Amino acid sequence: MPDTSPSPVKQPHILVVEDDAFVREVLEIYLKGEGYHVTLARDGKEMRNVLSSEPVHLVIMDLRLPGEDGFALTRYLREQHSVGIIILTTRNETVDRVVGLECGADDYVTKPFEERELLARIRSVLRRTGAVSDAPMRPLSHAPQTLTFHGCTLDERAGLFRARGGAETLLTGNECRLLAYLVRSAGDVKSREDLMAAVLQKSWDPLDRSIDVLITRLRHKIETDSKRPVIIKTIRGTGYLLTLETSVAENAA
Repeated sequence: MPDTSPSPVKQPHILVVEDDAFVREVLEIYLKGEGYHVTLARDGKEMRNVLSSEPVHLVIMDLRLPGEDGFALTRYLREQHSVGIIILTTRNETVDRVVGLECGADDYVTKPFEERELLARIRSVLRRTGAVSDAPMRPLSHAPQTLTFHGCTLDERAGLFRARGGAETLLTGNECRLLAYLVRSAGDVKSREDLMAAVLQKSWDPLDRSIDVLITRLRHKIETDSKRPVIIKTIRGTGYLLTLETSVAENAA
């Protein structure tokens, strides 16, 4: 039987999504000179065309784009593709940085940028995400189910969380995978390394806050009070734990 696995990519592939032709050209010349394979896209449509045709390891994303903005495209990338993401924009407000990171970006660089700083950040994200591998994200090794916990349900196939009172909330792909993994491991402490490998298929790095950001977003959606969580607990210095309902009742008594 012939080997149909993808051949290794010799150079990390960087996709630049930027509608400014001058910035695209500057980035292309500079990054190619540093040994990267570089592809350019002007908007979300061109970005999707590239992603459907070849493996991409890192996306440099402008926020101000025609059609879908960079925030929406970053959310799409984080849910559908295993790539590193660096937001590149003229905006310098703290709220944009926070929103960009919460959407799933790994880092944030503002224009005008210093080329050596951008290069250092690219190398850091590629190391943290293990992006030199072009293997696609592997699905979890089970069929989607409806899971029950704390009087709530999670419909894995639909990515739908139903609270005890019946309110429904749609989860992103990564939020759904993380919650399902924690529910199946209820009562067991899971390290950040475990969660990175099982949910994001990435190697853990002490500087990578992807799981912490994902936990925060998930708590906002499933906890009654996200600042005082009772479903997903932080185990200081270790990781996270989805509590058993009996232990919550005992703690409340």
